[in-house]
Amino acid sequence: MAERPSQEEIRQRVLEDRPSFAIPVEIPDPPAVPRDSATVIVVRDGAEGIEVFMLERHLNSDFAGGAYVFPGGTIDERDLDPAAATYLDGPAAGDAATLIDAPHERALAFHLCAIRETFEEAGILLARKDGAPIKLTGDERYAERRRVLCDRSGSLAAFATEFGVRFAGDLLHYFSRWVTPAFSPKRYDARFFVAEMPEGQEPLHDDVETTASTWIRPADAIAQAREGLFSIIFPTRKTLEQLAVFDDSNELIASTFGKKIEAILPTVVIADGQAKVVLPGDPTLHEP
Repeated sequence: MAERPSQEEIRQRVLEDRPSFAIPVEIPDPPAVPRDSATVIVVRDGAEGIEVFMLERHLNSDFAGGAYVFPGGTIDERDLDPAAATYLDGPAAGDAATLIDAPHERALAFHLCAIRETFEEAGILLARKDGAPIKLTGDERYAERRRVLCDRSGSLAAFATEFGVRFAGDLLHYFSRWVTPAFSPKRYDARFFVAEMPEGQEPLHDDVETTASTWIRPADAIAQAREGLFSIIFPTRKTLEQLAVFDDSNELIASTFGKKIEAILPTVVIADGQAKVVLPGDPTLHEP
């Protein structure tokens, strides 16, 4: 597994990437350690192309309050439970570790976190029972289990045992990795996955961490954000720009096969009195 960059390496990267006239935003010493997290881009094919499911975070959220995001969150002890990993179908631990550049157990935890957070926040369960996709519509047992997971009183292993399900890690396709800029007091090291919306399910925000939800074409989300009608944070916008080039979900998923993914660590600089974002190897000053 590649080590996270040191404070000096981060400082040098900022100085190398920034345009000569831009002033780097001050980085704390030491910077906050990023928390491992997983994000899931749930997609479906609409009449006019790919649509993504997005959630509006609660205004009082300590991260991206009021913004529209993809389902996701940080790894916790439930995702690291070895018992939960025995119910996970998908890449073997070694393959997962190589794929997402993490230790074996951590790699499986990223997949379990992605599945858990997507169920908690969006009501979408990437799992199978007796080898078949699970149809949740109208089944209150799953709704109750979702509430139990949301309040952190239940484990993934207990959920799998109770319902006789297996978590479908093979439905998660690794798409990108974003690391929060080093100046931020709260930082995340987020693996982004793509997953197709399962049949027989209806997504719905949790009305706790998220207060609204929608299916939307990536290009429409970008356009509405430019018009001030739709709030999105920088990594979400850049991800939507990447998604907008695909004609359908099959093409999108196929693009992930064998894809070389490197962590994207943006830096923030001040140019002409305005905060701008600089991406590794890209001299362009991006709007935040």
